[in-house]
Amino acid sequence: MTKHSVKNQSTGEISNQSVHQIGEASYRALFEYAPDGILIADAQSYYLDANPSICNMLGYTRDELIGMHATDIVVQSEVPHIQSALDIIQTKSDYTREWLLRRKDGSVFSAEIMATTMPDGSLLGLIRDITVLKEQQREISQLSRLYAALTKINQAIIWLPTREELFKRVCQILVNEGGFQMAWINWHDSKTQQLTPVASWGEHCDYFNNIKIYVDSKRADKRPINLAFSTGEPYICNNMLEDPARQTWCDDLVRLGFRALAAFPIQAKDKVSGILSVYTNQTLFFHDKEIALLAEAAGNISFSLENLEREEKRKEAEINAKNESLFSDMMIESMPGILYFYNYEGRFLRWNHNFQSVSGYTNREITKMHPLDFFAPEEKAAVANKISEVFTKGQAFVEASLLSKDGKKTPYFFTGRNVTFKGTDCLVGMGIDISERKNAELKLNESEQKYGELVESANSIILRWNAQGYITFLNSFGLHFFGYAFDQIVGKHVIGTIVPNTDSAGRDLQMLMQQICLDTKVFEQNINENTRSNGERVWISWTNKVVLDGQGHVVEILSIGNDITERLLAEQEIRELNASLEKRVTERTEELQTALIRAEAADKIKSAFLATMSHELRTPLNSIIGFTGIILQGLAGPLNNEQTKQLGMVRGSARHLLELINDVLDISKIEAGQLEVNSETFNLVALIERVVNSLTPMIEKKGLVLHTSISKELGEIVSDRRRLEQILINLVNNAAKFTEKGSITITAEIVNDLKDSLDTTPTRFLKLSVIDTGIGIKPDDLDLLFKPFHQIDSGLSRLHEGTGLGLAICRRLLELMGGQIYAVSEWSTGSKFTVLLPMGTEVKS
Repeated sequence: MTKHSVKNQSTGEISNQSVHQIGEASYRALFEYAPDGILIADAQSYYLDANPSICNMLGYTRDELIGMHATDIVVQSEVPHIQSALDIIQTKSDYTREWLLRRKDGSVFSAEIMATTMPDGSLLGLIRDITVLKEQQREISQLSRLYAALTKINQAIIWLPTREELFKRVCQILVNEGGFQMAWINWHDSKTQQLTPVASWGEHCDYFNNIKIYVDSKRADKRPINLAFSTGEPYICNNMLEDPARQTWCDDLVRLGFRALAAFPIQAKDKVSGILSVYTNQTLFFHDKEIALLAEAAGNISFSLENLEREEKRKEAEINAKNESLFSDMMIESMPGILYFYNYEGRFLRWNHNFQSVSGYTNREITKMHPLDFFAPEEKAAVANKISEVFTKGQAFVEASLLSKDGKKTPYFFTGRNVTFKGTDCLVGMGIDISERKNAELKLNESEQKYGELVESANSIILRWNAQGYITFLNSFGLHFFGYAFDQIVGKHVIGTIVPNTDSAGRDLQMLMQQICLDTKVFEQNINENTRSNGERVWISWTNKVVLDGQGHVVEILSIGNDITERLLAEQEIRELNASLEKRVTERTEELQTALIRAEAADKIKSAFLATMSHELRTPLNSIIGFTGIILQGLAGPLNNEQTKQLGMVRGSARHLLELINDVLDISKIEAGQLEVNSETFNLVALIERVVNSLTPMIEKKGLVLHTSISKELGEIVSDRRRLEQILINLVNNAAKFTEKGSITITAEIVNDLKDSLDTTPTRFLKLSVIDTGIGIKPDDLDLLFKPFHQIDSGLSRLHEGTGLGLAICRRLLELMGGQIYAVSEWSTGSKFTVLLPMGTEVKS
């Protein structure tokens, strides 16, 4: 028997011990009775021996294991790692790693394997089943996160002032700290009988916020939330795939990636009012300890809601008391007149700012004054009698002048009422300034005289008639307009005199007169046909004002009218002109639309013509390039230096012209809608290397250096290979054209989370940049870069002929391929052109 490596079970250290040192029997006993599995394999990982522990662990007999290969007991994903493990074991003294092993019955478990190479070249491996250990570690980690989440939830309960903020924070904590994929809280709406989402956090919140959950007996289903709400007990589903009550809702959650859920009732006012639900992508997540912690969180939330409600009621009471005080102050200060409050002895207790302002006294002065101090001597006796009347009869009023500190007298109407304040009779009084009323009374007679003069001199019809329709007054203008004398019209009915029975359109005007009396607001303004005494029909715009008696009945109607006959005739003419004009506009619009269609058709014909002609021009140019190449190679006979030079110039000019024609052909095809881009899978790194190899001689000839920086992530891409290569060549050529010294750099990398032109969100984008150290571009010229037939005046542009189509074609091609291009540049420093292209998507055609 050769020496084998054995492992000390207490220290985990591997040591080589000779079989001769411990004896064959001791070694075999150690091998047979070791609690961990032991496998001995040859250098190719075929098993030579196995102890009973590993046989029990894997479900094979010793005879079955001997001769098996390592690939026979590991899961498929571990197979690629076997060779690298063998290399480490054979070159180092020991090796330790966790592996996923497969039993004979196909079940999988985690095992820690420690291995070493023995002196005879065979391999010794110790295998320990760590499934229970990993589960214990997972549960400890899980409980630790839940304890941390519960702690933060309790902190949120203490600090957050509103239910909405608390619910949102609880959901955030359960996802961010508790390790759940989604958490949400639903609240019972008694009107709709629904559990409405009030807070959510995590993955797929939109799905949860859009579903409707009913709790009434007719519409409720067997969702976990419904069951938790109806029973008042937590509902736990540890494996949605095997839930016997699985329904459509469960299938939806499984498609979203969830595998287990729990719903916990939230109490408010001694009844279930809400549900806290959490979702995870792990099966068998919820054990007794986890359920207890989450139930405690729900209970703490329920308790906090009672505290929040009490706090809200307390704050509401404080606000109401404060508002009541503010309202009282506001009412006192907003009174239109003066307000005061004094006791039976005449001591002022309170007054408003108006009283202080009108009297001219300070607050301190008012506190020492008596109410009668604010009146002139000749009015004090009358005022004193009214004050006494208030205290004896309860209320009184008087008109008197308030005497201010500067001696000014202002007429006021005072009212007073007796009130009891703190057991003492007091007077609360209010004074309204009646200066304007007094002035109005003085001016009333003058106004009445002027009114009569105004009515008689007005250039409008002023008519008064009673509720029965009889005329009581018509001013001079009205008499002259209608052709009546005063005694001919006053006392006559409006119908049959100045108003016909029906107007020219057949409307019943007698009914209209009745409606004016019945619905005065509707007929404050109206237009109707009237008649003169000679029978002539005229149109009058009337403004009507109704005079009512004390019971609200119509007594009289005051009507003021203006002749609008000429205006109505003019409006009719305008309407006829407008109708004619609208017809002409419609006809002109149709003509313009026809012209637009023709212009668009002509534009397409032009683009198609350019594409066809450009194609025809390429054929002779290719012949020129080909034959000059043949002559330059000497196939048609030897050439002298001058002939070689001249023919080289011919070929260079032909190639340049061909490039220009190709650009014109591409832009023409794009504008004519004839350019096609094709989607194919190709290696992006190979494409970049091909472009670099083709352009390096030209760049080095200019004394420049071409660098590349390509991400290791880059590989195959689905797009139009030929067009992408055309774009890259164009950008590098442009960079070389405008760079006199320095370098050109091509960078390629993958970026994420960028939106394309279709406003979707691809997972990955190719970002391809060409950076140069050339002359750069002025900020004012950046907007012209990608416009067709525009060339930037850089000072060097005339040294490099072109159509100005290269960048425009690049942009159009990228748009067809679903990408975009942009440039950043600093004048005299260099430029950077960047292409963004979605990876793995079909290009547009």
